[in-house]
Amino acid sequence: MPYVLYHRSQNPRLYDIVNNNSYIAKLNNRQMKPSISMNPQLSSLISALYPAKCRVNMTPIMALLLLITSSMLLMAPVIANDNFTESTELVANKEKLSQLLSELDTIKKRLSRDLNRHNRINKSFSDTEIKIGKLTAKHRQLNQEQQQLNQQLSQLREEQKNLQRKQIKQQALISEHLRQAYQLGNQGELQVFLEQESPESIDRQLTYLGYINKARNKKISEYAEIVKQKSQVSQRIREQQTELETNQSLLVKQQQSLASLQQKRQQQLKQLTASIKGSEKRIKVLDSDSASLKKLLSEVTKVMAKQAQREAKQKDLESFAVPNGDFATAKGRLPWPVNGRQQFQFGKARNGSSINWQGVTLRADAGEAVKAIYAGRVIFADWFQGQGLLMILDHGNGYMSLYGHNESLLQNAGAWVAGGETIATVGNSGGQSMAALYFEIRHNGQPNNPNHWCSKN
Repeated sequence: MPYVLYHRSQNPRLYDIVNNNSYIAKLNNRQMKPSISMNPQLSSLISALYPAKCRVNMTPIMALLLLITSSMLLMAPVIANDNFTESTELVANKEKLSQLLSELDTIKKRLSRDLNRHNRINKSFSDTEIKIGKLTAKHRQLNQEQQQLNQQLSQLREEQKNLQRKQIKQQALISEHLRQAYQLGNQGELQVFLEQESPESIDRQLTYLGYINKARNKKISEYAEIVKQKSQVSQRIREQQTELETNQSLLVKQQQSLASLQQKRQQQLKQLTASIKGSEKRIKVLDSDSASLKKLLSEVTKVMAKQAQREAKQKDLESFAVPNGDFATAKGRLPWPVNGRQQFQFGKARNGSSINWQGVTLRADAGEAVKAIYAGRVIFADWFQGQGLLMILDHGNGYMSLYGHNESLLQNAGAWVAGGETIATVGNSGGQSMAALYFEIRHNGQPNNPNHWCSKN
């Protein structure tokens, strides 16, 4: 069996001796006598490793085996030490990996908690804004009822004054009739008949007496009716005053509730802002809100397309249409939903992000009436992420208008509205710090510049 070359990395010194090509060839061909002096280098190495007293005559093969065995014995501690080092490093790396995985798990749990907290704050925030919207709508309705009650109360008081004047007038007429009766001596018909001498005078006196009595009874009846009406009006005035006082008490409570909800909203808004602090997170939120709104509009557009195919809807829409024709014909002449300065322009970048404004923001006072720009049907009226209290109107033929960040919504989904009708009130819902209306016009889901549709005046 031929000898195999020994690798230098195992033992460089042994490699230089053993891997002598001529020496290996001679061993393989068995051309040399078995003597230890055949290779001086080999002899010197054996002399160094084994003193003379320990040495015996041996063949080259025995010498080689002895060297290999010695080399292995010398290498054993080195190999063991290398294995120990590798084992220690492996354990250390495993510990580092375990620590890293633990830190990643901690971060993941913290992010999950932060996300859940953000979602809880966002849900609580939206619930608060919905409550504010509903309470504001009720407050507005109660104020209108209060105004109507005050008008009715004013009318009742005016009616009471008129009845008082009639009562005084009737009292004067009855007094006059009583005076006339007194002048006649308060005579009855029998007494008049006996005292008259001629039949003509008897007939005349009886007729006159009957007229006076009849007129007096009529005036007395009219007076009694006036007194009755006056009593009824007075009762209605008392009821109106009681209702006004009750409504006023409700208005005060609603105002207190609104103030409390607004304060709660401000706290939630701070928490929500803190949870998405940083421009990068803000951009992600804008991206998410934009994607959500696009998804909503896509679904709404599909519903509109199906609805537009129904002849009944078209007939209903025509009954609400303005004399100028359909929505497209009103381009450039539509009114703005509120009178306000444009804060953000159509097509401009939103807060340094890659998203552009697809509508305009109109600054206006909180509570100001938001009016429909055209006749149509309410197809969405609810709170929506990024838009707050949002209302969408379908104007037919793929056209629709959007009204966002409202304080309250005054129409429900499915309701028909006329052009110029109040549909909401200006607010700052959806996390806005200032009161304003976000307004869009879309055709088949694509945003159109409202400045091209609404009148410049």
